[in-house]
Amino acid sequence: MKTTKHWGSKLALFMTLIMTIFFASCGENDTPEVSSASVKLNVKMGKTFENAKNKKVLITLTNTSTGKKTTYETSFNTDIELSNLPVDMYDIVATYTLSAEEYAEISGTSETEDLVFSAAATGIQLQPNKEQEINLELTTSTTNDFVIKTIYYAGSDNYKAAGENDCFVEIYNNSANTLYADGLCFALTTMNRYGYMADGTWHKLAAYKKFYFTPKGTYDWSKSEGMADPAGANDKYVYGNIVVMVPGSGKDYPIKPGESFIIAPFAQNYKQAFKTQRGTEVTPEWPDSTVDLSHAEFDVVYPGYEELDNKNAANMVLIQKGNNRYMRFSRNGKEGYVIFRHPSPASLPAYQLPYRDLRYSNKTLYTQIPITSIIDAVEVINPNADGYVSPKAFPKTLDASYTYSKPDNSFRCVSRKISRKDKERIILQDLNNSAIDFVEMIPNPKHSLQVSRALLF
Repeated sequence: MKTTKHWGSKLALFMTLIMTIFFASCGENDTPEVSSASVKLNVKMGKTFENAKNKKVLITLTNTSTGKKTTYETSFNTDIELSNLPVDMYDIVATYTLSAEEYAEISGTSETEDLVFSAAATGIQLQPNKEQEINLELTTSTTNDFVIKTIYYAGSDNYKAAGENDCFVEIYNNSANTLYADGLCFALTTMNRYGYMADGTWHKLAAYKKFYFTPKGTYDWSKSEGMADPAGANDKYVYGNIVVMVPGSGKDYPIKPGESFIIAPFAQNYKQAFKTQRGTEVTPEWPDSTVDLSHAEFDVVYPGYEELDNKNAANMVLIQKGNNRYMRFSRNGKEGYVIFRHPSPASLPAYQLPYRDLRYSNKTLYTQIPITSIIDAVEVINPNADGYVSPKAFPKTLDASYTYSKPDNSFRCVSRKISRKDKERIILQDLNNSAIDFVEMIPNPKHSLQVSRALLF
């Protein structure tokens, strides 16, 4: 009995020791290793205003995976460290306001409104336990031309409203003078949706074996078949999948200051029975969740869709019709929108995507639009569910950042914020930074200003 008890005690002691080691080991292995990262940020101001008395810059850091926004304050031309950040992808926006009084004092010219500057860096993927250095340069913009006011690309409910039929773009005269829409071009531009990940590897959906890309993950247009300007292909142009032009002889379509016009693929009233692209008549169950586009100034009639032509809307001139049967917006929000003027837009060169092997080309052509011709540009990039942000196709001189609404039949749009009022004329904000120039809202053609003003004030 004693022998049995003696060995039993040793066995119990041995098992206790083993279990202690086991649980200690499991505890160590099961504890997740928490990694953090940091950003060393410097926001630069140009020499003209670097001696301004007010140097306070507001920094907004957005985690694109969670949508969480964190704000910081710094001074321009000074380093600030954003530390202990979860390893993820981020957008950074800097804004600075120079008072009208100080602007007048520095520049020697009168100004009645404060001047807003901005800068941005997008799709910044942080690395574990590393500091990333980012330099931003503040710029401002003054508007005395047409601007893109509203982009409704998401569409409404597919079954109870109008689906993608009711999309539109609204263009606004942001100047103090009557402008003529005649000859103004509108384009939907293409972009590569999937580029590099933080570790330098390709996104799992990237088509790197099919196309040539730049080190930034954008299309390398210099490799496009027959490219006439390979040296400037990626920096001097954007590429339009769909390009349309306002008709007219020069002064047929006057747009007064503070007024706008709508371009709709199909200018119908979607709040009542309407015909789809397939010719089917549909009565929306949710008429309040779609829009009336029957009063749009312009529609876009592709060959074969003449039956849907609204005779009260002027037909846009088709320059490049793209690879769809009708003018189709990207409802999941990954494309650019530009308005531009060119002496002969129909003669602009057009190229295929930069295929590695042309045998796999779908033959779609993209119009090469000179950046010098562009009046306004807005880049729309909806982050993926995992927070991944597509590489920007636009240079920051066109759009420092990007904007987006809830995608995919959400009945939401992006609409430009109000900057100020000049007597009765509303002036829209145009800082060439869509992240801060636009707000998400319910589309309401020609009436979005009142809603966005309520949101702002």
